[in-house]
Amino acid sequence: MSDDIRRPDKAPTAKDVVDTLRHGRWAIFCHEWAGDRIDPPRWREIVDAAATEAGIDAEFVVIEKRSLTVVFNRAAAPSFEQVRDSVEVIERYRRLRRCS
Repeated sequence: MSDDIRRPDKAPTAKDVVDTLRHGRWAIFCHEWAGDRIDPPRWREIVDAAATEAGIDAEFVVIEKRSLTVVFNRAAAPSFEQVRDSVEVIERYRRLRRCS
């Protein structure tokens, strides 16, 4: 993984997440991003409905220990290493207290 830390891209709407999945990428939802607006299970419901409507078979992986949810398109699943690297970027970003 690169030593460069950049701000994680945020997909503020379900449509943005679906567009990400459509392009063969994956999204990571930091549970603290939810705040009082939406809890992680509700976020999954909303994204799953939008993905289904768009014809995308989304897979959700909840990483409770890290308070993250990863979503990807099953037709273009990332490798374990790609997800691990993305999670590490989020964790490093959190350590720098930039994740909000």
